[in-house]
Amino acid sequence: MLWVALVIAVVVIVVLSVVVIKQFSNDTSDSPAASSTSASATVQSAPPPVPSSPDDGVVSSSMSCDGYTASVDEGSQPGWHAAINRFGLAYAAPPDWTVAECGVRSGWAKPCPAGQCVIRELGAVATVSNPACPKQNLAMSGVAGSKNPDIRAALDEESALVAPIYTQGETVPNVELGTVRDFTIGTRPAVQVVATVTGIAADDCNGPNALHSMVVTTVPNVEGSVVFLISLREGATASPKSDVINEMVQTLRSPA
Repeated sequence: MLWVALVIAVVVIVVLSVVVIKQFSNDTSDSPAASSTSASATVQSAPPPVPSSPDDGVVSSSMSCDGYTASVDEGSQPGWHAAINRFGLAYAAPPDWTVAECGVRSGWAKPCPAGQCVIRELGAVATVSNPACPKQNLAMSGVAGSKNPDIRAALDEESALVAPIYTQGETVPNVELGTVRDFTIGTRPAVQVVATVTGIAADDCNGPNALHSMVVTTVPNVEGSVVFLISLREGATASPKSDVINEMVQTLRSPA
């Protein structure tokens, strides 16, 4: 059920089946606000995804960040955690995932002559640690922005980053893109494609395979488009179930 109400002319509340999002009216910027300067930001070489500090974890059915508050409907998704950032796209992460605090960023980078060059950086980060190597992540999800307002073109741009993300040294993996799926998040068109990545350089922590889900949509008052990514890496001793991709994508919500 979807309903919109104005409470004391200050807070607009959007209630959906899984995630509740509140956007405060004093956040009037037409573009995403700057992330919190008090939180840490880390981007390092990949694979695997960059770990977030355990001290930055949030275990809660509600999260507030940059003028938005997202809450999980406990009746629909008991134990799941809400995640949202300055782009206003909320999602819920499963009970065994850890959601980082507002402003924490993670992602992938590659070596450059001057140090590290960012391939993709994410906010609203949720992770699962690798049981074989607890300082690394077996799975990671998060939200990012794209300057391209065309969601299909933005999806193509995102797909081009998959091989660089999982390249390790001189080993470039094989990337097979699935069929593009068209759907809606509320009233907004969205597109998704899942990449199957094979031939990744394996080590004591990780196997040679991964799944990389990409969703692109638009959010009211956010320029360009907004991207939701899920990375599931094959571990040395355990691997995330692929079903979690669909389960998490189904929780995506944005303000009306």
